[in-house]
Amino acid sequence: MSYMEIRKRKIFLIIGLIALVLVACSNTDGDLDNKWQLRQYQYTDGSVERQDSIFYNFQKGSFSAICLLKNGGYQTFFGNYSLKGDKISIILLPESMEDENYAFYIGWENGERTFTVEELTSSSLRLEYEGIRYLFRKY
Repeated sequence: MSYMEIRKRKIFLIIGLIALVLVACSNTDGDLDNKWQLRQYQYTDGSVERQDSIFYNFQKGSFSAICLLKNGGYQTFFGNYSLKGDKISIILLPESMEDENYAFYIGWENGERTFTVEELTSSSLRLEYEGIRYLFRKY
């Protein structure tokens, strides 16, 4: 084998490895993998509750909710999520539920919630749970 043939094989090998890395790092959940700011809750009776201090973060199966506290601090709740069709299931880590702010900011029974994804675009997310709509904007 000549030097040029060996060099060509190395180049093809490097290109192949780069392609594998890019595929492995691809965004498997599309527009969902982002940071989302909760803007409002819409209730079944038509009432609306404005919100601006809760952020949901989705990244390759990992979930976090960052909540800006009234005292100026913040609390982060960690967990995992899975997206199947139009359903997103979030399970928080047990230690997240032990925090004193959990009930006020999250308050999910057993630290779990399965939402229906009603809308998901590059700039907005709308989730539904038991008739309550959660409206988010990309942050």
